[in-house]
Amino acid sequence: MTKQRTQGGIRQKGARMKNLILILLGVSSILLGTDHQLPIKQVEKPRPVSEGETSCPTKPMTLIQKIKSSDNNVVVDPESHDLLSPTGKSFKISILTSKQAEDIFKEMAALKYIPFCYPEDGCYARAHEMTLLMQKNGIISGKLFLEGDLKVETKNSPKGYVEWWYHVAPLVAVKKGDKIMLTVIDPSIASGPLSVEEWVAKQTYHPEGKTEALYKTPRFNYNPSDKMKDLDNYRVEDLDDTHQTLQSYLILQKQRNQQKP
Repeated sequence: MTKQRTQGGIRQKGARMKNLILILLGVSSILLGTDHQLPIKQVEKPRPVSEGETSCPTKPMTLIQKIKSSDNNVVVDPESHDLLSPTGKSFKISILTSKQAEDIFKEMAALKYIPFCYPEDGCYARAHEMTLLMQKNGIISGKLFLEGDLKVETKNSPKGYVEWWYHVAPLVAVKKGDKIMLTVIDPSIASGPLSVEEWVAKQTYHPEGKTEALYKTPRFNYNPSDKMKDLDNYRVEDLDDTHQTLQSYLILQKQRNQQKP
């Protein structure tokens, strides 16, 4: 009990002394002014990063990111070129340089999950997936549909050729000098970007070849049944069908490759 009273007395004396010190400090600050207050430690500002340094490690850029960040190319601009759909509605596609179009083609052709080496069917799914990938990377494409008696020679078919009643592939605009050229991205039948004329000729050069319809649509149109539809977004059912179609034909492509001697 005595020890507790002694500690209490010490605490009371300490409290009175602390109050007295605070009063004296308050009076001195009034008499001397704010110039005599204790200095406040300044927070050091971060040093500006020089041009030769980076503030943090950066991830390697993809081809499309390099295209968009380059200083010596045409800006990827979805409002640069207008096209008309079969309904008469205007839609826009991006303008690229020739180098950009070649890089996009190579990046698309390198995608292992798209069965470009099974050209017999599935062009609608391949085209849909490519336009979606381009959109995710800031490149707005359209689609080019060709209907008619079509035939393409290719080593990717056991017959040495494939025949279709229609074919579709992504479409972009390419700046060449002072001209804008429509260009097709179609790794299933070509080794690089093609002009519209080259793309059509490649499918109709044979004796029975003919073009019944050639038309451009926004990237959202999935197949010829959408020709007269003004779509403004990707439909869920089309995305589901794209995934299933790519998976199915990828299996057939692998089986075919395994059967090759």
